[in-house]
Amino acid sequence: MNNSRAKVQSKKRKQNILLNGSIAVVFLLIAGVSAFIFLGDNENQAAETSEEKTIAEQVQENSGVEDENEDSSDQGENNELSASEIESEEKENTDEKNETQSSEEVEEKKKEDEQKEEQQKQDEEKEEQQKRDEEKEDAENDRETASPQDGEWKPVGTKQTGEHVSSYEEGSVDWNEKLKAAAYATGLDTSTMTVWWVGNDGGPQKSVVEVSSSAGGQAEYRVHMEWVDKKGWKPVKVDEL
Repeated sequence: MNNSRAKVQSKKRKQNILLNGSIAVVFLLIAGVSAFIFLGDNENQAAETSEEKTIAEQVQENSGVEDENEDSSDQGENNELSASEIESEEKENTDEKNETQSSEEVEEKKKEDEQKEEQQKQDEEKEEQQKRDEEKEDAENDRETASPQDGEWKPVGTKQTGEHVSSYEEGSVDWNEKLKAAAYATGLDTSTMTVWWVGNDGGPQKSVVEVSSSAGGQAEYRVHMEWVDKKGWKPVKVDEL
């Protein structure tokens, strides 16, 4: 009886030990599997994290390179744009300078032309005035020479030689010298003077000539003259008609 109980108890202890061992093995297996799973997940997560980190770094590096390239490109474009703007501005300044220079040259040339024209006009006026003054002076001299008191004229000279014979033939030497004396006494020009009459004035060596400054309606002057031997005809009186 006691032996049977002892066997039964011994059998129960064995069963308990076996059961506890089985439970321990199960726990160990569970712990191992859990550890394996946990470690595997950690390694995968670490690998994924590392891979993600590597990808992120690469993306960031690529982004940095692209940004740098973009910055370089933008800087290059800005430099090109700046250079283009500078060149355009320099060209505009040069064009404005050339245009200003050209305008100044045109204005200066215009002023020079105006000054030349003004100087030429003044010279012409001065020359005309001088000419008028000379003509006036010559006329006054001629009038002074042609209009002295009676008997103060001088003989006009002659080409005739020998004994003088008064001639009233138009175109003869004596005729021409009478006209010369008349022009001398009146201040007229023999080339434009109109001769109205040439005749005797009361003696063989005295003559009278009626003349005018143009071919008007009548004579303007009557010149009385006398012959001076070897010196020609000498005006002695001028009548204004």
